[in-house]
Amino acid sequence: MMSTAGREIDGAASAPGRPSEIEDPTNRWLIHPLSRVLVDRLVHTPITPNQVSVAGFLVGAAGAMAYVKLSWPWSALIGLAFWIAWHVLDGADGDLARRTGRASPLGELIDGVCDHASQVVLYVAFALVLQRAMGAGAWWLASAAGASHFAQANAYESGRKTYRRWVYGAAWMRQTGSGEGLGGLLGGLYLGVSALLSPGESEVEAAMERRLSAGGPQAKEVRALYRQLFAPLVKLSGVLGGNSRTVVAFLSVLAGKPAWFFWFELTVLNVALVLLLVRRARLNAAFVGRLGAVSYQAATAPN
Repeated sequence: MMSTAGREIDGAASAPGRPSEIEDPTNRWLIHPLSRVLVDRLVHTPITPNQVSVAGFLVGAAGAMAYVKLSWPWSALIGLAFWIAWHVLDGADGDLARRTGRASPLGELIDGVCDHASQVVLYVAFALVLQRAMGAGAWWLASAAGASHFAQANAYESGRKTYRRWVYGAAWMRQTGSGEGLGGLLGGLYLGVSALLSPGESEVEAAMERRLSAGGPQAKEVRALYRQLFAPLVKLSGVLGGNSRTVVAFLSVLAGKPAWFFWFELTVLNVALVLLLVRRARLNAAFVGRLGAVSYQAATAPN
């Protein structure tokens, strides 16, 4: 049996990159099928997952420029096309890494940095447009929305990765470490925010470690219980992912109101984040409470 810090843990099924039960419908039926087609063509080439991540940054930056530089309505339409391509590349880099055996903490970090960097370009582009009417207030608005975005995306991604860990045994940066140097500092910042946005997770960690180390029926039972309780929440948290932002950014440009994009993050998505954290804290507490019953049932089950 492998340690719980390993790639898989006793009692876990093989870990899929994108468990279907928690996938957003637009990802499941549009973005990720396109990503798989792309990876099918890249898997036998010298192109690396990190290069795909960088390409995603460049495509996202091109989309931001299209939104603010092209004439309406082409600005909205072409910008949206670039951002859909960004989503495809964002899904392809991780898939390529898994299928070629090149998944690593460094690659995970590069993926995250490129994702956030492309968003920064979009925020700067929108702020430059809004500055004409709002002055310095445009930068305060963009900064507040950007900070909100970082917290929202962190909570969403942490929930997905934690789900994959407990249900499928897939380790992530919390177990593998964030590396050294600048990468280690950035990874440490990410994990620090993740800990703040994962209320009750330390109690789940301790309880799951004890039960998974036993292996056998008990490990299978606790994984099934975690999936039952948390799959609906992780799927609903997809509103904090990139798809909703892409739609709102497009509609904001189409309406000639780029400030709507920032206000959407500051209001709707921050409310969704608070509701997610409250619900996660309650589910974590309920899950830890129910683990005792699972342990008893597994211990008394006939061989």
